[in-house]
Amino acid sequence: MIMNKQTIITILFALVAVAGQGQSSFDVEEGCLNVIDVTLAQGVGEYGDKCISANYLHEKFINERFSIGPGIGYSHHNNYNFSAIPVFLSTHYFFLDKRFSPFVNLRVGLFALFNAKNVGTNEKYSISKEKQGLSLFMSPSVGVKMHITPNIGIMASICDDAYLVDAFDTNKNDYRNKLINSLGINVGIFFQIKGW
Repeated sequence: MIMNKQTIITILFALVAVAGQGQSSFDVEEGCLNVIDVTLAQGVGEYGDKCISANYLHEKFINERFSIGPGIGYSHHNNYNFSAIPVFLSTHYFFLDKRFSPFVNLRVGLFALFNAKNVGTNEKYSISKEKQGLSLFMSPSVGVKMHITPNIGIMASICDDAYLVDAFDTNKNDYRNKLINSLGINVGIFFQIKGW
């Protein structure tokens, strides 16, 4: 059986189209992006603190590369010795619509501080005795994602978690608003559930 040029070119174009579809990333119609992740972080700057955190994100796809949605987490800060529950808006931008892609992520919201142990001591890593209330939480990150299956995969990123607290300023000898920064490694799993 002898194939002519036109048949071979048609078959090649069909194979390229099928291979291209096999390399695509998320299916916008297949549901939201769900992420469960953990972060281990070291303090950055004079008021930074080591912390560990876990988060859940539920983002809706705007298109194949951009998603946005709510998230909630838990973190514990070692030197300041408090826990926090951040509630935030999360966005992901994936640079490639492929199974392996770099991405940027931004999380911005508020957090509630609780279980504080190092309070009112007028020392470094002490927080004010006054009620903290809700305060600013922010976490930009850059990382990569890799699909294991079309709907399940892993993500890894470097993030800078920032929490605004009323902490003791050793230079001013008073309590002031300070950003507690922690530079960390974030690892998580992501999944899509059809219609969810």
